[in-house]
Amino acid sequence: MTDTDLADLTRRITRLEDVRAIEQLKFRYAAFCDDGYDPDGIASCFADDGRWVVDGEGGSMVGHEEIKAHFRALSKKISWALHHVLNPQVELDEDGRTATGHFYLLCLCTIESLDDPTEKDPVLITIHYTDQFVKRDGRWYFQELLGKTHQVSNWDQGWVKQPLRG
Repeated sequence: MTDTDLADLTRRITRLEDVRAIEQLKFRYAAFCDDGYDPDGIASCFADDGRWVVDGEGGSMVGHEEIKAHFRALSKKISWALHHVLNPQVELDEDGRTATGHFYLLCLCTIESLDDPTEKDPVLITIHYTDQFVKRDGRWYFQELLGKTHQVSNWDQGWVKQPLRG
């Protein structure tokens, strides 16, 4: 094996490891969400100046403190959630320090009722994510998590009759 072959192999392995690390970051983020929307855990997935943006029931937050505050409040409205992250497609930039990832989310959750906040509704949410990632000090973080909500519907209503709750 020549030095050129070895360098190429090293580069390719590094890229594969980076893609896998980004996928694992997304899965770790989902696990923190499923753990009562752990604000510290979720914030640890983001760069210090990272941005979390999800339309629909979400919002827009920048930086660890805003992200933590959002998830502390969200955990009071959503008492249980199970995030299924699907179809990861990660595109690394040539610089090896930035990347874009596309993911789908299928989330089953228990959310306070729109009619009576003391009651809970079983809800199905689907979201398409286009996330930006940054590698700092050898570790990947979200620079921006950007979610476009497809639907939020009560389980008994279905997504045809109730594509967005409310």
